Amino acid sequence: MGRTVIPYSRQMQYIESSLGQYRRGLRKPDQEIFDELIRTAKLQVQAGVMASSPYPIDIMLLTMMIDLKKEILRLKKETETLRKSE
Repeated sequence: MGRTVIPYSRQMQYIESSLGQYRRGLRKPDQEIFDELIRTAKLQVQAGVMASSPYPIDIMLLTMMIDLKKEILRLKKETETLRKSE
């Protein structure tokens, strides 16, 4: 018999619900940031499915870091553009 693999999207839901108490303990502005990070991970669900990792939280965190890095690079580029226009 083969083993049954829980779908990545269901694992993400489980992780999100298991972090519910943590989220409730955060201040309101931090809760909004937490929610945004979770949304970021959900937007890249197809990458998580392809990774088929036994540790889905790792994939979720990596996805969040990639999104944050993209934002940092965008802001750096915008800053450079503003400096050049001065």
